Amino acid sequence: MYYSNGNYEAFARPKKPEGIDSKNAYIIGTGLAALSAACYLVRDAQMPGDHIHVFEKDPVPGGACDGANIPGVGYVMRGGREMDNHFECMWDLFRSIPSIETEGVSVLDEYYWLNKADPNYSLCRATEKQGQARGVDGGTNGKFALSDKASMEIMKLFFTPNEELYGKKISDFFDDEVFDSNFWMYWRTMFAFENWHSALEMKRYIQRFVHHVGGLPDFSALRFTQYNQFESLILPTVNYLKDHGVQFHLNTEVVDVTFSNTEERKVATEVQTICEGAPKAFHLSENDLLFITNGSCVANSSFGSQDKPAQFNTVLEKGTGFDLWRRIARQDPSFGHPEKFIGDPEKSNWMSATVTTLDEKIVPYIEKICRRDPFSGGVVTGGIVT
Repeated sequence: MYYSNGNYEAFARPKKPEGIDSKNAYIIGTGLAALSAACYLVRDAQMPGDHIHVFEKDPVPGGACDGANIPGVGYVMRGGREMDNHFECMWDLFRSIPSIETEGVSVLDEYYWLNKADPNYSLCRATEKQGQARGVDGGTNGKFALSDKASMEIMKLFFTPNEELYGKKISDFFDDEVFDSNFWMYWRTMFAFENWHSALEMKRYIQRFVHHVGGLPDFSALRFTQYNQFESLILPTVNYLKDHGVQFHLNTEVVDVTFSNTEERKVATEVQTICEGAPKAFHLSENDLLFITNGSCVANSSFGSQDKPAQFNTVLEKGTGFDLWRRIARQDPSFGHPEKFIGDPEKSNWMSATVTTLDEKIVPYIEKICRRDPFSGGVVTGGIVT
């Protein structure tokens, strides 16, 4: 997909690549990225669906885009994406994925109609003093309160070459001029940044989401699905792929990928799995394709409940994307350094919470904060309430 010449290039269908019928593709993981890779192989590369193998260690696909009512625990949704109207590749894909609710329309159609009819914005961006609302914009009057010095610190990070940011923290570039500003309150709560997180990641987020800045105070830049993202995005995508014959290997843990490495090239030769408790190897030819999800924001996750905290697991579990990446990286240093991401769990963990209740005593508290009826079926919080 190209946008350099407008619609002329954006919506033209590609020719079928030469030799595609003799290739196989192996995709590890079933999050949005992995499923998108499978969809583009089907739609644009026109690869036969039965040549595409998708591996997932869990019994259901979706990765971090989950959503389930777990008996004895309640409604749980660990991850999810904050989406906007500039997710070009994503919307290009979902214009081709049929709705599973309405015949003759796409997932993108449903999404667009929903957000036109019920546009997203927050009536309470932040609270203080145990839940007392601070107003539409966190009591900041929509101002970021960035001094000239703070603005210069942000611009310095923005223009610093990536190579000079390796191993650097955000706090190596920002001081209290930024950290005490309204901007940082907005930014860190929207994108889950801590002061000690990667300066390079911060720079990439600024570059990627600079168009969000005007909508930081009230989340008007965001778009949401009608249901949780598993039901609204993952299920239709999986249905589309299954309709085209794509082979899903659920309850299948990929324990390692073997590479043949030389100075000139590195070629994956075998995917080693444990499927339903039994070892199984998939042998790859030089003509095949391999796509690996090398991490996950819900790796090592655990569930708590109303009276029991979630367990903090600091030892990396087998079968996660990070575990596989670590195994692959041991074969050659050019495969990266996963320890940069998983080496200090105390500084890389995060928590989320979902509320499952029909208790008439609790609902008024939620309504008081978000200033909307939680049972209206429309936008409620509009995003994170800090």
